[in-house]
Amino acid sequence: MILPYRLLKAALGSLWAFRSYAALMMIGLVIGIASLTVIHEIGEGAQKMVGDRMASMGFGANAFYISAGGGKLGVRHGMKRTMTLTPEDAEAIGRLDGVDQVVPHKNVARTQISAGGRHTNTRVRGTPPGWAAARNWTVQQGRFVNLRDLVTFNRVAVLGTTVARELFGGAIPVGKRVRIGRTPFTVVGVMDSKGSFGHRDRDDFVIVPFTTATKRLARDDKLNGMRVMLVSSDRVGEIKAEVTDVLRERHNLAPGVPEDFLIITPDELMQFITRQSRSLVAMLTFISAVSLFVSGVVIMNIMLVAVSERSYEIGVRRAVGARRRDIMYQVLMESLIVAAAGGLCGLGLGVLLSYLATILLNIPTAFSPMGFAWALGFSAGVGLLFGLAPARKAALLHPVEALR
Repeated sequence: MILPYRLLKAALGSLWAFRSYAALMMIGLVIGIASLTVIHEIGEGAQKMVGDRMASMGFGANAFYISAGGGKLGVRHGMKRTMTLTPEDAEAIGRLDGVDQVVPHKNVARTQISAGGRHTNTRVRGTPPGWAAARNWTVQQGRFVNLRDLVTFNRVAVLGTTVARELFGGAIPVGKRVRIGRTPFTVVGVMDSKGSFGHRDRDDFVIVPFTTATKRLARDDKLNGMRVMLVSSDRVGEIKAEVTDVLRERHNLAPGVPEDFLIITPDELMQFITRQSRSLVAMLTFISAVSLFVSGVVIMNIMLVAVSERSYEIGVRRAVGARRRDIMYQVLMESLIVAAAGGLCGLGLGVLLSYLATILLNIPTAFSPMGFAWALGFSAGVGLLFGLAPARKAALLHPVEALR
């Protein structure tokens, strides 16, 4: 049997002699492996981005969110959503052992905001003073709403940077007047910019005191949701169950009746996002696998042609004592070398394309160990699987017939 280093040397020599064939065999693999690498790095980057965004919004392991209207995570509510959460519900939850703070909010229908001759339509949200701290959001200019604003129903507003720019350009908005609908408000602050999340501009909003939103703008006290901050992340599941019991009792929901609220924990949200991204990655991986299969067929056919052209060389080797398995091992080694080289080149190209996608297109990417392993595994599998037929054909060549 040929020694491993001699087998490798013989395979490399044959590939160099037929380097044009080797290059053709590698092209398809490089493209397929590069696309596979990019797909997994984008999937990994998307999950990392969502995790970072959750952390920046204060949605860490020691908090969960309660949304009005019931339903399931990822399923859109109908146009008419039942709003049954109340400030009294928030107070009841705040009294539970292990709950540090409850931060409710009231959304006002998207409305026109005007200042001078400028107008914009934006989201208006009523919040208590603790809203900004709960979301790790700081004030860039001025201040946030305070307890006095809450108690006195003050008509004060805190602007997101997008609204501040659209209404005041480069001027300082603090101290100036705006109209929310027809109601005048005084600007007391501008929030720091958080940027966009997908197609949603997170800085396009106006904050007003919670009581002002319920009494002066929306004219009802039903909550859209609340963020529950816990003392420790160890009891998320237990406190979630307690909150469910409290709300079901307060809303008079009989056993078997679905909840009219939805509790979303960080783990559930990450699992949902992970499932969605994995489904997309799996679909794109299947498409890449098809292209790799086609590349394997190309490798097999080119190697079959190469074996036919090398029949005299194979006949000489058989005549001087090489066994069938020696010939078969060498051809398989050649196929594996081509696949490994194509896989490594594809990985390099994939990493480069991922980097360019992040720099030029602002697409989040991150190194994916799973994608790296899949790429290497696919390339090795293609080389082994589609090298078998040419290797078997070479091994079965009769020395006498090959020398003719």
